[in-house]
Amino acid sequence: MKMQAGAAALIFLLSVATPAAPQVQGQPIIVDGKCDPKSGVTIDDGDMSQFACDSAVIARVQSGAVLIQFTDKRGDDGRILGFAGMIEGKQGFGAEKTQAIAVERLYLAGGAQPIPATRGTCFMNWTGLQRTGGRLVSVVCGGAGSAEGHDIKAMVGLTARQPAKK
Repeated sequence: MKMQAGAAALIFLLSVATPAAPQVQGQPIIVDGKCDPKSGVTIDDGDMSQFACDSAVIARVQSGAVLIQFTDKRGDDGRILGFAGMIEGKQGFGAEKTQAIAVERLYLAGGAQPIPATRGTCFMNWTGLQRTGGRLVSVVCGGAGSAEGHDIKAMVGLTARQPAKK
């Protein structure tokens, strides 16, 4: 229940945040960018339902897990694709140039019940430690699970928009 409320709060934060805002320790990281056109969801090995996105919100929840949600801020359907799990290795955002997250849950909609993942990984690529000014360059997530007797596979990649040069 707490995770569902957190998911709704993250979507709200995404809708009011600006990409130029500095990243503050302990606050969600909001990344604007371009979603890979191969992003989407497949159910029972059928055709892929393409998922368009232009933003990701990354937050650490009370349990220490990391929640990554992708969405299209300009879209009118409110769709999200989310992945949650634990960071492998050093825990600080950007503590390693590439960080892997073992996906434990998939989210196909805001406020929906999570789908337990049978497998999955997210990779976050950084310029350096986030708390010292490092930026997220890209985030790629993929995972699989089963819900209501259906096999579900989800994949999404987002390349962050480069900040304007001063």
